[in-house]
Amino acid sequence: MDASQPARNLSDLQKPLEHFRAKTKRLKVHSAEITVLWVVGIHLVFLPWALGTMRPWAQVISLGFAILAFILSLLPRNYTAEHTGAASFRLFTFPKLLKFPPFWIGLALLGLVTVQGFNPAWNYHNTGKLWWITPRPHIEWLPSGVAVKFEEWGAWRMLAIYTSAWLTMCTVWVAFTRRRTVQLLLVTLAFNGLLLALFGIAQRLFGNGKIFWFVDSPNPQFFSSFIYKNHSGAYLDLTLAVSCGLAAWYYLRGLRRLEKSNPSGVIAFFSTCIAVGILTSYARGATLVMLVFLLATIGAFLVHQIRMPAENRKPIVLIVLVLVFGYFLKTGLEALRSQEAWDRLKAGVTREDLSLEFRDRVTRASWEMLQERWKLGIGAGSYRFVFPLYQHRHPELVSFQGRRIFFEHAHNDILEIPIELGITGVLLLLAGLGWFLFALVRSYFWENALSASVVLGLLLLLGYGWWDFPFQCPAILITWLTLWTIITMWTQFEEMNVKG
Repeated sequence: MDASQPARNLSDLQKPLEHFRAKTKRLKVHSAEITVLWVVGIHLVFLPWALGTMRPWAQVISLGFAILAFILSLLPRNYTAEHTGAASFRLFTFPKLLKFPPFWIGLALLGLVTVQGFNPAWNYHNTGKLWWITPRPHIEWLPSGVAVKFEEWGAWRMLAIYTSAWLTMCTVWVAFTRRRTVQLLLVTLAFNGLLLALFGIAQRLFGNGKIFWFVDSPNPQFFSSFIYKNHSGAYLDLTLAVSCGLAAWYYLRGLRRLEKSNPSGVIAFFSTCIAVGILTSYARGATLVMLVFLLATIGAFLVHQIRMPAENRKPIVLIVLVLVFGYFLKTGLEALRSQEAWDRLKAGVTREDLSLEFRDRVTRASWEMLQERWKLGIGAGSYRFVFPLYQHRHPELVSFQGRRIFFEHAHNDILEIPIELGITGVLLLLAGLGWFLFALVRSYFWENALSASVVLGLLLLLGYGWWDFPFQCPAILITWLTLWTIITMWTQFEEMNVKG
């Protein structure tokens, strides 16, 4: 460049390019789709704030939201040129539902649980101080369960939870026709995760031993709006995967479009707050999941930076972001006495915590249970009632320091779910998971930052199920299953956008 010519900044150079860019008008999203988005969004936001949806009242409300959204999703829609950019037409979503394999897989699973509810093999008795089960006549070659009231869990209560998850998955699949709708739902989940993390941090700083400062918790180890801190950490792991994926997607889109600014920095801030929340929840398993996830995502980001052309790299911006978020992370952790969280994590890894030893023993007893009940299962939501029959085979599990021990869950979802649902239920669940993975692989999900991030988070949480029972929390189960549908649709929309 001639020294006599004044230097021009990048924005001045970009201005002439505006004349060559196509002036496109964004198509309008149908009002019916927006309505369903509102209902589904409120439903998914409600789940964690309603004490993790662990109480019967919350599960009934969740089912109501799911039914309402499902009905709205099946209503016919009239599309005009402002929605399509072309000819008008009338859309019926029901045919798309019938072509959705998880619809039939889920329907079969609900049928299995219904049979278990109508064919109980045990009666549950409770005097207020003692409880026990007694065998009762039943059809032995059919799946069976325990005859118990709805508020005590059992097959009928699990049927309500499974139905809510199934209807929400189907609703998202048939109702959402635009990538922007899916994007807004993902942003909603990320922002809700931020609020939950900030609320949990506020509890750590100013709490009075009660959830929401006025709700007594049956478990003193609660965090945020969840009764059980491990459930809180696991749910935040899901929102961390969503927020990191969104931040990466917005960042990469900004590079392609030469955008001056985009939401990636703000959403990265969301991720930082959520990570602090996970660590200060003192949930060791969730913290390990977070560390593995962050290690993978940071590694992927560094590889991306190395492979980028030198002129497109922004090392100064990267350094500033790292310093700012690092300072925030350090300040927040110091204020929240994060050393306690690290000490608990270290105790678990080094096997100094007796709770992990008990979990190993329960896993061995549950394995014996599975070996005897793998064909038909014991009934959804019935582990807590039948496990004492096997617990007495292991005297070390009967009492501790003179107190009787009662296990509601196996602390191992990979074992507990097959124990309750039997081989038929397991095959149905594997078929559903296999379909989603096949659809994602066909769309090359790893080439999309958001898809890769969410899929990694979903799979890590599934692996975490070997050491804990995250999927016994309806808020986690429904969100986890719905995210498989959401991210599959997102990946397919992105693939069509690239091809188009």
